[in-house]
Amino acid sequence: MSIPVFIQSQEEFIGLAEHLNRLEAFAIDTEFDNNHYAYGFKLCLLQIATPDACYLIDPFEIQDLSSLWRVLENPNVEKVLHDSGEDMRLFYLHGCSPRGIFDTSIATKLLNFEKIGLGSVLNEVLGIESDKKKQQSNWLKRPLLPLQLEYATNDVIYLLKLREVFTERLQAQNRWEWFQQSMLFLEQKNYAPKTKSTFLSFKEQKEFHPFDQYILNELYRFRDEQAQRISKPVYQVIPESIIYEILQQPAVLDDWMSLKGIHYRIQNELVAEKFKAIYQQAQRAAEDSQLPKFKRQLSRQEIAEAQQRATRINALRDGIFLPIKRWIEQQYSLLFAPYVLSNETISQLILGEAKLSDIGPTFQQNIIKEAALALEIDISAFC
Repeated sequence: MSIPVFIQSQEEFIGLAEHLNRLEAFAIDTEFDNNHYAYGFKLCLLQIATPDACYLIDPFEIQDLSSLWRVLENPNVEKVLHDSGEDMRLFYLHGCSPRGIFDTSIATKLLNFEKIGLGSVLNEVLGIESDKKKQQSNWLKRPLLPLQLEYATNDVIYLLKLREVFTERLQAQNRWEWFQQSMLFLEQKNYAPKTKSTFLSFKEQKEFHPFDQYILNELYRFRDEQAQRISKPVYQVIPESIIYEILQQPAVLDDWMSLKGIHYRIQNELVAEKFKAIYQQAQRAAEDSQLPKFKRQLSRQEIAEAQQRATRINALRDGIFLPIKRWIEQQYSLLFAPYVLSNETISQLILGEAKLSDIGPTFQQNIIKEAALALEIDISAFC
């Protein structure tokens, strides 16, 4: 394939979108930053490969991407991606719901690949060595380096060939219908970001008593607002160690200008005064709500109930789902079983977070039901 074509104007971009909309299929990939070098989940580069060309699109230069989003939503043009989850989330954030997806990583799972990363797949299927050195580089920085552009190009130019190979293999192994069901399930998934109820980690919720939890959460909320304002990831704005120190000794804020680790753009007296006000307001609110300053101890009854729940969970896992998973391993393969019934799925079913009808394509549900029937295990409570 020739050297990638850089789309440098809105006119060229619209022309490309019109060209793509006339194709049977094209490959697409994205490079992004997810709270690593900047605040939020940001699209940094689009790579598109057709049968005869590769295009690189800088979303910082092309302001209106809507013509491409319309093509992605056209079910008559197939879009080939590898491990599409993050790409689909990005598209959703831009108001786009792609249709006509071909995810080569799902194909590898259905075809019992041991390693499903793109580099490993390219090597195994096409004998191509792929350099992944620039995967964690700063895609926000301009100009992009030649090695970054080479990496981005290699991520997309072989996907159409993989589509061809995998289509033949899936059909030969009678798994094409399963793959089609999987693609429909991917398209219909909810990619909306989960609502955040707290800024505290699970560990922090266990370690701090309710009074301090409330104040800590408000300090984190303020940090998040500042990070968003200056477009920097929170860890670069104020480190957790300083937040903890402020929580225990708010007088530390008097030394704001000399504290190490605070981003220079918020290390000023105005932000320090706002931080003091946030702390004081949070403290008053915690006091008014009479939040306890001690960790609540579980009663004997609560401990007994927790033990009963744990016993029940273990019994369901060992008595119902692990036998089903072992049956799938024996009938299909060790590599295929986790795709049909993963440990995460087992937990969701046991805890009532999902029903069998929610977990995946119809064929997955049918295989689980088939296993339960063969083993004479009643799973009606999970359907």
